[in-house]
Amino acid sequence: MFTLRQSPLSLLVAVITLLALFSHLKLQVQPQANDDDIQRRQVASIQDVAEKELRTVAIPFGQPHRQNKTSTLPSAEEGSAAKAKEALVRRAPDTLTYDRALCNGRRYWALVQAGNPNAVSPSQADLDDSGWTLRDYPNAVSDDLKPVATSLGISSDPADIHRISAQQYSEFTNQNGDREDDPSGAQYLQTYIPASGTIFASENISPEQSIAMYRRDNNLPPYTPAQYRAFTPKIRRWSDLAWFVWAKQAGDKAGDLRYIFRDNVINDDTKGVIDQIFKIPRNTFDQPWPPGPEKTFDVATTDEGKALLGTPHGSGIAWMMADHKDTLGERGLKVTCFTSNGFFKPENNYYMLFELTRP
Repeated sequence: MFTLRQSPLSLLVAVITLLALFSHLKLQVQPQANDDDIQRRQVASIQDVAEKELRTVAIPFGQPHRQNKTSTLPSAEEGSAAKAKEALVRRAPDTLTYDRALCNGRRYWALVQAGNPNAVSPSQADLDDSGWTLRDYPNAVSDDLKPVATSLGISSDPADIHRISAQQYSEFTNQNGDREDDPSGAQYLQTYIPASGTIFASENISPEQSIAMYRRDNNLPPYTPAQYRAFTPKIRRWSDLAWFVWAKQAGDKAGDLRYIFRDNVINDDTKGVIDQIFKIPRNTFDQPWPPGPEKTFDVATTDEGKALLGTPHGSGIAWMMADHKDTLGERGLKVTCFTSNGFFKPENNYYMLFELTRP
């Protein structure tokens, strides 16, 4: 017990000692960041879908994602299974490196070879429940790709061409099973030519990307994976929507799919990997069609092919092949990189052709 008879110096020492003890005890009772907290802080705008996958010049149709609701979000005490899935969504590096793309591509190619036994093709009812509407557009191959199509024998007959967009504009059931009235405005636009076994993937922006773009452009903080589950539909992957329309248009010829073009690639990660493969400065790839054989890579036998499969523009091809292996059969895969013959500056006109080959 301190008394007034003690010296001021003794009192000062006692006060400092008590303050230090109090500070130590306060630190001990502070909650420590666990692995889940650290993982959540590392989460980027999305995924299966990295922040760099955003197509910054594409504008989604329909109403943008407007609100920042929290009522349907999962509680902090989620089950371990949900946390484990959430932990899979990590912040991607600022630029996808060749080595990381190669690692991704090796896993994707193993998936393609094994097939996905758990794949379930969505039905029209599933698309309706997820708020998707299909819309037809004028049938034509884009002018910059007509020389490519002609050289490969791809039909240019309007009767053979189906240009269809899947647009997520309606009320939908989210990934948690709840109804949500604020659609993302996402769209997947492809040109389908079943007579030639061809898909031109033109303008594709996922629900996660559409939401992330809106929040970024309006200076809103990025969503966590839990929030994305609340505001995105159960059916949301490019591979699911593109295959649904392809199978509908191709009918019994769905298994004849041969060419998938990724048009006008502007994704920085995909372009960066192409630049790294050809050992050129960023955004300088310039190879009009027809490219030489050194611009084509077999995924099964080359690291370059696997790296291209491991880019954002290759992953959807891998999932489509794995999910529908029963229909497509045993296939090989080659990837060709080239640029268009007109309209776009070299830094904006990267193209990729994925050719599904037969043994």
